[in-house]
Amino acid sequence: MINFFKKKIIVIIHWMDDFDRVKFFSLFLEIFMNFSLQTHSIDGFGDSSRLLHAFSLRSFERDGGVPEDLLLGRRTDPRSSEQHRQCLLESLNIPSKEIFFVKQVHGDRVFVLDDPQVSADQTEREEADAMITHLKDKPIAVLTADCVPVILYDPERQVAGVVHAGRKGSQMNLVAKTISILSRVYGSHPGNVRMALGPAIGGCCYEVDEPCIEPFRKNYPEWEGFVTGRSPGRYMLDLLKANEADAVRAGVLKEHIHHSGECTSCNNDRWYSYRKEGTTGRTVSLAMLLP
Repeated sequence: MINFFKKKIIVIIHWMDDFDRVKFFSLFLEIFMNFSLQTHSIDGFGDSSRLLHAFSLRSFERDGGVPEDLLLGRRTDPRSSEQHRQCLLESLNIPSKEIFFVKQVHGDRVFVLDDPQVSADQTEREEADAMITHLKDKPIAVLTADCVPVILYDPERQVAGVVHAGRKGSQMNLVAKTISILSRVYGSHPGNVRMALGPAIGGCCYEVDEPCIEPFRKNYPEWEGFVTGRSPGRYMLDLLKANEADAVRAGVLKEHIHHSGECTSCNNDRWYSYRKEGTTGRTVSLAMLLP
């Protein structure tokens, strides 16, 4: 039966444009291949009627529950990543044809998405590690595989942001800088900002050396609260606690900070982990303002 439908589909998709072809492909997977894609969200974060947020799990199921890697980073497999991105959008009931990423470079630049005419291809050429927007129905996202994905949301000003807070970005106080730019561009008060820290490598698993710790000593008065000595010259670094401290110092209230509570290395069956696997896929952490 499936082979019969596959032959008919080849004829149909020949006349479709690229987006319709991908959409049809994902629909076929769901109906005929038992395709099931699930995402993770953090209870209590934001207002679900005004903000959609999600973290993609590392795999989806099809063919009677057989897991398959969800490939969302274009460097891994460009063709599959486009198909899987469309499947992710459809699983979240997002009408947009595209997800807005930036070109992540482990820096501290924040990109402001304020032009509704800008395409996702254009934003993906912007070298930055955070993005903020006031635009509705524009899913913004970052890619991670151990680095801390941060989602920021101001319900008063109705603006949102996503941050790729890796070790280098965290060393440069990227979360605090993003909150500062939310204030400068959109008039957000830090006390109104909600923050979600997604799945990332925890202090239980992230071992680093002395040169990695020195910038934290310099830029974080609270550094001893998230750095633990392991052996001479070796430390366990908790990037989640570091970014929480960065946000609190910037004015975010502790009660407005939410955690997924999942270490990507400990829970490698659910999340991608570069530290544990080496070359691997990426988790998409996505936020979208609703009309």
